[in-house]
Amino acid sequence: MPELVLSPRDTEDGRRLAEAARAAGWAVHRLEGWRAPAGWTPEPDLALYGEPLFCRVLAAQLGRVLLEPNHDWLARLPAWATRRRVRCIRLGDVPSEAFPVFLKPPDDKLFPARVYDGPEPFLARPDLPPEEPVLASDPVRFATEHRVHLLDGAAVACSRYSVGGALSVDGADPDRVEAMAFAAKVAQAAPVPPAVVIDVGRLEDGSWAVVEANPAFGAGIYAAAPLPVLDVLRSACRPQAGLPKALAAFTYPVTLE
Repeated sequence: MPELVLSPRDTEDGRRLAEAARAAGWAVHRLEGWRAPAGWTPEPDLALYGEPLFCRVLAAQLGRVLLEPNHDWLARLPAWATRRRVRCIRLGDVPSEAFPVFLKPPDDKLFPARVYDGPEPFLARPDLPPEEPVLASDPVRFATEHRVHLLDGAAVACSRYSVGGALSVDGADPDRVEAMAFAAKVAQAAPVPPAVVIDVGRLEDGSWAVVEANPAFGAGIYAAAPLPVLDVLRSACRPQAGLPKALAAFTYPVTLE
């Protein structure tokens, strides 16, 4: 029997996934903390969902690994997919960038992802490690943005989440078919794990472009159908022992103290 394991944080996304999982005959387990309870033996067929760090920590306790896109994935896409220059730089190189520039930490939330007009916020942060990777890109404006869940290269769920930069959720947006087709095409342009979330959107000129990619286990589902999302979550959680070499590049294992 598959089992969905949720973080202690109660969210609408978690509740929707839990309801769909129970209806499909899954076991559902919401933990009370970030440690696996004593005496608990999870099902071999496991899906984790919650805050990314929680999922990584719990996976390490359970002898699992979680599949994630490479931190520099966006920078490796061709121009037709991004419609802008994207590069992976070091935090220490940020002051040398031509501003304004959109800057985003590819993994940890070390600083807000947004357009910066100058390097001053970074010069005032001596705590930021200069070797930390950062995604830098030319600023663009997305008219609409859509979150697409992909499984083995196929788009299986989609929800619009933004219009004109403001939250606007719609699981039946008429652009969803094109969004899913574009995301599936992009997934072939640079290696991604078999379970992944790709955000895409229409620019103001009507062309499609990639916003970013995210690990499925920590990504909001908005108004997407929860059942196919569960299949993506299952695929994203793998036993650490015997993990195929082809998938090792998509893992960032946590070392427990």
